[in-house]
Parts: sequence; C-alpha cells; structure tokens
Amino acid sequence: MPATDVGQLVWLLLSLLFMTALAFLVWYVVAAPGSQVLGKSIVRGPRGSGPGGSRKIALTFDDGPGDATPAVLDMLRHAGIRATFFLCGQNVERYPELARRISEEGHEIGNHTYSHPRLLGRTPGKIAYEVERAQKIIAHRTGRTPTLFRPPYGLRWFGLFSILKRNGLTSVMWSVNSLDWKRPHTEIVQRVIKDTGPGAIILFHDGIPPGKAGNRQATVEALRDILHATMGRFKCVPVSEL
Repeated sequence: MPATDVGQLVWLLLSLLFMTALAFLVWYVVAAPGSQVLGKSIVRGPRGSGPGGSRKIALTFDDGPGDATPAVLDMLRHAGIRATFFLCGQNVERYPELARRISEEGHEIGNHTYSHPRLLGRTPGKIAYEVERAQKIIAHRTGRTPTLFRPPYGLRWFGLFSILKRNGLTSVMWSVNSLDWKRPHTEIVQRVIKDTGPGAIILFHDGIPPGKAGNRQATVEALRDILHATMGRFKCVPVSEL
C-alpha cells in the first residue's frame, strides 16, 4: 500500500476515534444519570446498611398522572408507602383529581416539565417556559409547590440548572432504571430486585407523556411483585427523606 494511502487510512481511523470519543463525552454530560457536569443532581441516597446505616430506598414515578395512577396509589396505600411522583403539567391539567389525590395521600410531588419535551438544544427561554408553567399548574392543582425536578428522558441541557435554582428546584435522577416503558412485567421485576440496594432511587412510570400513546399495565403488574419482594428488606421513603 502506498505511503499516502496508509496516511489517509490512519487519519480516517483517528478521526473516527475522535468523533466516537466526542459523542460519548456529549452523551455522558447530558444523559448519564450520574453526570454532574452541567449541575448537581441527586442520583441515590446513602449506601450504608451496617450499624447506624440506612436501608431506605425511594420509589419514583414519572409522566403522570395517568390511567395507571389509581392502581399505583392503591398499592402504595395498602403497603403504607409514600413515593415521589414527577408530574407533567399537561397531564395534571388532564387529570386534576388524580394530582390532588397524590398530594392528599402524602406522596412527594416533583416537576417533570409541562409537555415532556427533550431539552437538548432548547433555548433557556423554552426550558424556563416548560419548567415554570408546570410549576404553576402543579402548585395550583395540588396546593404544593414542587422542590424536586426530573428532566424528561433524563436529558439535561445548558441553562437548565440556573432555571432550576431560580425556581427552588433540585434535579433528581435515578440509580435503578426499571425500563418499565418497554419491558414485560417479569423482566421489570427481575431487573429492579437485582439492582436495588440501600439508597436506591428507582425509576418507574405511572403516566404517558402528553401526546403519546401507550399504557402502563406492565408497571402495575410489576409493582405488586416488587413491593412484595422488598417489604421487610428496605424502607420506602420519598426522595427528600433519603
């Protein structure tokens, strides 16, 4: 192979490696649950389980309220558990009575934007609109102003954290992703039980993003088994109590 061809091949390989590394870096900054680059996010609580340690975990539910919310609330009430619900403002407008029920039954309420957009590439003005409109609607319908925020799809972007600070909101991610939006209930149960340990913040979904179609029956079926398996092993608390 001529030297010029070898040089071109090496240059191509180096370019591919650089682009791959750059893509991974961007993904990590904006999408990795544990990333703290753009701003501080809560990912989990204390891991300690020895003397004086904690065996607390937090169950969190995104995208609601929705058709599955009553069944989820019934199970939590029966088990004596308080969870954290990250609500979409547009779904609160659609199901105001469910939003009130979440609040009245003592669960923690977080902000999950108004219409559940991907925040990537959004201007600060667009991000602020989504966060602050949801904040006002949730507070009006539930009587409680959220102090926690979870970005849709777990995607953070430049300008988000200054907006959260202005509105008294703390970003919350997760340490256990149930993948309940795409897995059958048996796989959800196996995944959550396998990955859950002291301090875990577990991601579930009780609603459907505004404008989307689907159902959360797998979540409801899995939650029943997960609660049965975790009762006695862990104490389920809202995120703020971790």
